[in-house]
Amino acid sequence: MTIRRTHIVGAGIAGLSAALAVTAEGGEAVLYEAAPQPGGRCRTIQPADGFIHDNGTHVLFTANRRALSLLKDVGARDRWIEPEPKGLPLHDLKTGTARRIGLSPWSWLLPSRRPDGLKFSDLSRIARLAFPSQDCPVAAIIGNRPIMDSLIGPLTVAVLNTPASEASASRLGLALRQMLWPRACRLLVARNGLGEDLVQPATETLQARGVPVLAGQRLRTLLTNGQRAIGLALTDRTVALGPDDRVILALPPYEIQRLLPTLPVPQGFEPILNVHYRIPGLARPRFIGFTGALAQWMLVRPDHVSITVSAAHDVIDLSADDLSQTIWREIAPTLQSLGLDAAIDRQPEARVVKEKRATIKQAANLLPLPPLRPLANLALAGDWLGSLPATIESAVVSGELAVAALRHARGAKLTVSRTSLQRRENAA
Repeated sequence: MTIRRTHIVGAGIAGLSAALAVTAEGGEAVLYEAAPQPGGRCRTIQPADGFIHDNGTHVLFTANRRALSLLKDVGARDRWIEPEPKGLPLHDLKTGTARRIGLSPWSWLLPSRRPDGLKFSDLSRIARLAFPSQDCPVAAIIGNRPIMDSLIGPLTVAVLNTPASEASASRLGLALRQMLWPRACRLLVARNGLGEDLVQPATETLQARGVPVLAGQRLRTLLTNGQRAIGLALTDRTVALGPDDRVILALPPYEIQRLLPTLPVPQGFEPILNVHYRIPGLARPRFIGFTGALAQWMLVRPDHVSITVSAAHDVIDLSADDLSQTIWREIAPTLQSLGLDAAIDRQPEARVVKEKRATIKQAANLLPLPPLRPLANLALAGDWLGSLPATIESAVVSGELAVAALRHARGAKLTVSRTSLQRRENAA
């Protein structure tokens, strides 16, 4: 008897999501990953020197219902905690002031939770941003107003990893609409780290379902015959596909272009810079934002501090030493205010992680997108597909959509459209 399998190439969050969806339906799956471990960008780095940290300061919101559902399915939902239940601490290093702001518009009814400079007249602009009539840069809607620096600008680069002067209002609007629901704006972080609290539980669940996770297996060539994939030429093996086998490529756009060069894919990318300092921290994670500085977000863990700079195009090529020194001088006073030993003139051991193609550039224009199912038995997945911001949530959704696409009868190609993702967003 022919055994029907889904071969999933790429064990990032999109690939893990696809494998979980396949096996939840009783199907069989095999995962192939080019890196030594699964997780993609949501990985925990474990070098030989013992300085263990995530590659960046990934967060979720309670609005991210598909991602939270995945965590629940793998028994890890309670590992994601709210580090700042009283509002997000935001430190303005230009003015030397600090305050807590609410991420939910409903919290702004309290003056103590309003973003600095928020005026009644700004509410109509924020509403236009949440429900844009047409796509345009975020800055074109908000204009040169105080809330651009205190709220919209930081939010835009955090969600879209693209400067507000270029970023798509439509993409940001999708995220904002999700956050309008009561209690949808609670910010969550992994208590122990992405590996222990996301990737490992997902992988263990898949292994319990009989799914092999084969690391060190890069897809060198996709073998096709007409409109079907017939084989996978991997690092040290070639897998022949049976007549009922299916394939999901959960890969970044440049890898899709390498394997299927006729498909249209996004060409622009934005970098993310992360700097990790090895110092004794706090027993419970803290998450703090900065304005007026190179540093944007700080996650304090028990044994280290991580800093993220999104949309880091202007600084990504600077030397690692200069970057770590500049950022340390910025954050040391805040760490001291938390009771930590953080002398400005005594920088601890630092590790700089540069991701030059962290996400696609999510600018205000129509990005080239491939069909969701370019071959009869092959679908695509990845956080870069569709109109949602490229986040953990969109990666999870894309994996589920790829599985759903392969359920359809062979025929017309499917495209990840704004409408289909909006339906999924509303259904969540």
